[in-house]
Amino acid sequence: VSAVAALNLSPRPGDPEGNLLLAEREIAAALALEPSLRYVVLPELFTCAYSALESIYQYAEGAECGESARFFTGLAKGFGIYIAYGFPEGVAGSPAGVFDSANLVGPEGVVATYRKRNLVGTTPEHIVFTPGTEPQIVEAGGLKVSLAVCWDVGFPETAREAAMGGADLLLVPAAWREPWGFQYDLTCAARALDNGVYVASANQAGAYPEANFATPGHVYGPEGTRLSSSSGPASIAAVDPSTSLRWRTSYGNTLVKGVGEEPLEIVS
Repeated sequence: VSAVAALNLSPRPGDPEGNLLLAEREIAAALALEPSLRYVVLPELFTCAYSALESIYQYAEGAECGESARFFTGLAKGFGIYIAYGFPEGVAGSPAGVFDSANLVGPEGVVATYRKRNLVGTTPEHIVFTPGTEPQIVEAGGLKVSLAVCWDVGFPETAREAAMGGADLLLVPAAWREPWGFQYDLTCAARALDNGVYVASANQAGAYPEANFATPGHVYGPEGTRLSSSSGPASIAAVDPSTSLRWRTSYGNTLVKGVGEEPLEIVS
């Protein structure tokens, strides 16, 4: 059994260097609280903050060799953990082909890069970013881990696709605005319960020019309950990979092929 932390932080707009140092401090603090910590999730577009999206291309970087990838890989190696964080992916300074992406990095380097597929239409997201098309499910630290970004979990199919691929844990960097905080909390819980998986999401926190972000993210168990307890910006809970299988065996496997069909074989 290992632990996962959702770090609900307030990155500064346009300050990647300062935001990386903020992450380092808060990850170290979370590890001091919970030495068994193995997975950390940070907010959406954390490196430069979810703000001033029209000019966010200035902070775009490569997924494999960008500054944040190098920084977080070094941090992950030093701490022996896995870190999921949001960043604008593309060619630095170029507005063409920028993705709202999340990296999962570990001691071995960049494990997965996910590009947000469901862009919000009530912000400039759908104008600024190119939507992604591919899911990501990878082995990381003994668990099968999948990634999603914010509004992706508003779509039940996103988490279902991960669960059907055998995922134990869905890590979700988010920047979920008010007044929809209730829906954020409900959505994360529902996606966990829908599929019998763990969902850990970190939300951006604080007041920004465009919006207020006031609802922290948490860790939810396969039964849909919030498992994590909060200490400052960190919300931490234990993750037991056998829980999903026990839940599905005891209370009914929801991973069905279709209406009236037999449940699919459980992937352990």
